[in-house]
Amino acid sequence: MNILITVYPFGTCGDKPIKLLEEKKWNIIYNPCDRRLKDNEVRELLVGVDAVIAGTETYDRNTIQHAKELKVISRSGIGLDSIDYEACKEKNIIVTNTPEAPSDAVADLTIAQIFNLLRGIHISNKSIERGEWKRITGMSIQQIKIGILGVGRIGSRVISRLKPFNADILACDTGNSEEIDGVTWVNNETLFKECDLVSVHIPFGKKNHKFVGMDEFKMMKKGSYIINTSRGGVLDEKALEYCLADNHLGGAALDVFETEPYLGVMQKMDNVILTAHHASSDRRAKYLMELGAVENCIKILEGETSENITEDKDYE
Repeated sequence: MNILITVYPFGTCGDKPIKLLEEKKWNIIYNPCDRRLKDNEVRELLVGVDAVIAGTETYDRNTIQHAKELKVISRSGIGLDSIDYEACKEKNIIVTNTPEAPSDAVADLTIAQIFNLLRGIHISNKSIERGEWKRITGMSIQQIKIGILGVGRIGSRVISRLKPFNADILACDTGNSEEIDGVTWVNNETLFKECDLVSVHIPFGKKNHKFVGMDEFKMMKKGSYIINTSRGGVLDEKALEYCLADNHLGGAALDVFETEPYLGVMQKMDNVILTAHHASSDRRAKYLMELGAVENCIKILEGETSENITEDKDYE
């Protein structure tokens, strides 16, 4: 078996994932570029490969059709929007992911960005870098209403982390309305109209492409905040740039972008926090994602099943 590992770096947070593969005596091919692979590089490296431990690089129809021996794409992480599921299905390629592994890390970063935005930490930091001494008068969590758009694995963890701060939490999720102590369920429009800060945690898919756009931003109170740690495609970046530039929104924190790496006007905005898609990049989460991806890969190649095999519903 030829196993391609595109994730870079891999095995730096614990060597068990590598040892599990080595024990199988399979041929392991590591990412030779020391960075996220480009589309043509993925296609070239997949020649003769039986399975790939995949990162966020793209597996489009063209790439899948050229991968003659490929049987498994085992994603180290949650997001599946970079993989053409229909093309995989046609070629009987099994796709798996590790949905639980990064959830705590993403929720933690979300909480950090809530405090960062409300207290203007990023603005003060940038002012000092310019030789200024700018003291920001911010807000506490108890002063505002926080909206959680999407209450799945990560959204629910954000809520649990907010509760000790006595936060006023509103939530919206079309597939979830179970009673949660301290949470008020509202519809999408009410969430954006009433909340001072909205954190986005919905999956990306055709139905959710640019789900949060100009209409939603204009509903929000003047000076309010938006956080996105889900997927870049669920948010209309051009609309956000406009609403930040005209000072309708007070600030934003983005970890994900429709095109990565992000290059745009928000790079020069003091009230925007941009991070390089690293919400899941804490050592524990990275280790668990890599371990889960390897375990899924081994199970499938050895004819077992995995609870993390993806289905059509995961791509909706």
